[in-house]
Amino acid sequence: MKEDSRCPLGSRYCAILNAVNYISTVLSDWADNVFFLQLQQAAVSLGDDVWGPLGATEAGRLASLEGSLFEGLLGLLERLRADMLGRLLEAVMREVREKAQPYSRDRWLSLPSQLDQATMSLSSSACPLMLCLRDRLLQLQQLLCLPLFQSFWQSLAERLDQFLYQDVILYNHFNEGGAAQLQFDMTRNLFPLFGHYCKRPENLFKHIKEACIILSLNIGSALLLRDVLQQAEEESVTPDPQRPSPESTLNELGVFRLAPCDVHILLSLRASWPGQ
Repeated sequence: MKEDSRCPLGSRYCAILNAVNYISTVLSDWADNVFFLQLQQAAVSLGDDVWGPLGATEAGRLASLEGSLFEGLLGLLERLRADMLGRLLEAVMREVREKAQPYSRDRWLSLPSQLDQATMSLSSSACPLMLCLRDRLLQLQQLLCLPLFQSFWQSLAERLDQFLYQDVILYNHFNEGGAAQLQFDMTRNLFPLFGHYCKRPENLFKHIKEACIILSLNIGSALLLRDVLQQAEEESVTPDPQRPSPESTLNELGVFRLAPCDVHILLSLRASWPGQ
């Protein structure tokens, strides 16, 4: 087991994880089985001869059927399952961070405008990242049982959303072409990778999706939004009830997760402002 833990992407590691999940599922079912409930009641009636010196609270929980015969073992298995899934997720994220390095250093500030391109295509620097994600998702879909794989890809999407938002988007500045390219890479390539597992994959990547909305606003809308945020900041002590709140303005744009302060930072990452 210790040797297998050093290679969490291997088939043996995944087989052990599947076994842990299976045993946990079976014991959870047994905990509600009439036979084991009767056995539990009989064991409680025998008292210390079976359980040893249990505390009054624990004995009372077992007697009232709040606890189960397998509670301790289930807790141990759940911790093991969570730890193994965490190791698996971290192994994939290490690969993702490595493959994403060229993408995070791309020329976002000097990419050609969308109007200057006949057709848009995936950034060449994003190809290793997308291939890594595709291959790992396909591999683990085959190696893990369905409940474990569902838990894995949901956690992976959450980690990816945070990672790409913080290490790619907030790390760079974007001109109009860079913002359009980022949006294309995310909405037409990253999100569809998870579209095999859910109907609305964009909802898994709310930070990325909303950041793309802000970065891709036309200059007029961006100026108006910046003014709204600045006025709200200046009037934070005595807000004007006649003015729309920053939150309502952002909601109209489709931004619900990001706070006004986050949007203000994103606006500062735009390179195309009048007079610049």
